[in-house]
Formats: sequence, C-alpha cells, structure tokens
Amino acid sequence: MSETETFGPEYVRPAQGPCPNCVCCSADLCERGRTSKRQCHGLTPDEYRETVHGCPCSAATTRGTYAYKLAMIRVTRLATEMPLLPPVESLLRTLVDGEEVDVDAEGLAQLKVRGLADVLDDRVVLTSLGRRYLVARGEHRYSTPVEVLSVDMKARTVQAVVVSWHTKEPVTLLLDQVTAESKVPPVELVVGMALEAEANCRTEDVEELVLTDIRVAPPLPAGWTKGGGPDA
Repeated sequence: MSETETFGPEYVRPAQGPCPNCVCCSADLCERGRTSKRQCHGLTPDEYRETVHGCPCSAATTRGTYAYKLAMIRVTRLATEMPLLPPVESLLRTLVDGEEVDVDAEGLAQLKVRGLADVLDDRVVLTSLGRRYLVARGEHRYSTPVEVLSVDMKARTVQAVVVSWHTKEPVTLLLDQVTAESKVPPVELVVGMALEAEANCRTEDVEELVLTDIRVAPPLPAGWTKGGGPDA
C-alpha cells in the first residue's frame, strides 16, 4: 500500500455542517432540538450551552417545534383550568393594541413568568403566548373522537385524526401528553385506537389546535361497527 493511500478507518468524526437557519448550532443539533422538549440548549454539553441558548430553531416561540406545541398545551390549560386573577387578566388585555400602558410590577411579574408578556425597548408587550391565552379564554371547546394513525417513539409524537376538526388531515400530538392523560402506555398505542379529547375544533390553524383531557373512547354499543350503526 502506498504512503498516499487513503483507505482505512477514519478516527476523526467529520465536522457537523452549520444550520442554515441560525448562527449558533449545527444542522444536526437543530434537527434534534426541534423535536425535543429539551430544545437545542438541553442537548448541548455544559460548556457550549450558553452559546446555543435561545436558538430559534427549537424555541417555544417558533411554530412547529416540540417546545411550541408544549407551550400551546400549557397556556390552553392555564386559560381553561386555572385562569389568571381578574386584575392580572385585565392587565393582559390592555396590551392587545400595543399601546404603552402603566403596568404594576407585581402584575407584570405574573405575566412574564408565564411567558404571556415581556419588556421590549422599555415597553411592555404582549407575546404570542399571551395572545393565545386570550383567544383560549373565549373560544369554544368540543368533545371529539380521535383516531391514532401512527406512533413515533423516537420523536415522541403521535399522528392522529381529530374527527371534529378534520376527518382526514393528520394532526401531530405529543406522545407524552397522550399517554399521561389517557393512561395508555406507549407500547399499547396502536394504529386505529379510538380516543376522545376536548379541542378547539373551530380553529383553522393546525398549529393552534390543542387537545386536552385525552382519554380512551368507550366501546361502541353491541352491533355497531366502524362507519356503521346498529343495523350495519
């Protein structure tokens, strides 16, 4: 074998290519962070964590990320199950038009810790989560059948049809939410399993569709079959 021969095992791992959508991460890290509740910074060694903290590719403010879906669930539960005290909610509503308002420190602290408001250029502004909270306070939620289409253990997601929202278009749900609320172990979530949930079925935006109170659907009455009735 010549001295210039390049065959043989490589002992140095090739450098990861940079992400085209941010300046802080590799493409591989952002791909993993986007589908993880830990986000990019949670998947990074301690010495580099500060560099990638706040990466937009996996942030809770970026539509389509795992963290975004998780944030939508949390703010919907806040709005429907544990709403803000009236004075604090009233304060939040005053921010809708983007006008400068006087905000008391305690009320602002409550809004900031929940991610509903923030301070930008010395002005208090409503965040996307704050807007979602206010929408959730007024929108109707309906009980709907949910059919499992597939389960991705690696990505920790479930593809499902939310029947009362759309009879064919699949919706991505978080596996951990589905199993925690339905009490069904991941290995027992099978294609075709019938669930039920509460959902804001009138939304036109799939990213804004939020399911809560996910549960196993009761068995069909004797004699009923899928797509039929008692005489099917």
